[in-house]
Amino acid sequence: MKGRRLLHVEDDDSIAFLLRAALDEIGASISVYRVSDGEQALAFLHRSGVYQQAAPPELILLDINLPKVNGWEVLQEIQQNEILRTIPVIVCSASPRGEDRERALSAGARRYVVKPAKFSLWLDEVKSALTSFLPALPDSAVKVQP
Repeated sequence: MKGRRLLHVEDDDSIAFLLRAALDEIGASISVYRVSDGEQALAFLHRSGVYQQAAPPELILLDINLPKVNGWEVLQEIQQNEILRTIPVIVCSASPRGEDRERALSAGARRYVVKPAKFSLWLDEVKSALTSFLPALPDSAVKVQP
């Protein structure tokens, strides 16, 4: 479990805080790097500017509605890069629209998670994705506490 790295691309501070708090609560040893817009995400992934020393993530949680560069453009750039496209991307969006889900999956996302009004449901989905895409993370480490 040591050394697991997750890039969380999210402009909503409350979602970012809740994800980090939940991972801490379950004792998941994952380094979460958070950026708040698409421009920062691309800089991080290309290791440019202030992110020159950034370690590449093993998983990306990507919001779609982002400032500067939207999540669709970030996902497209990831898929066009031979190295970056090997990193699993989970799109996390408030949109429950089937066409958004299909668009994300056809654009290369491995999973599409709708941010529901009830945070615990979203968290269950994210934890399931973490277990799927970061296999060294034991299933028992990502159980939702009642």
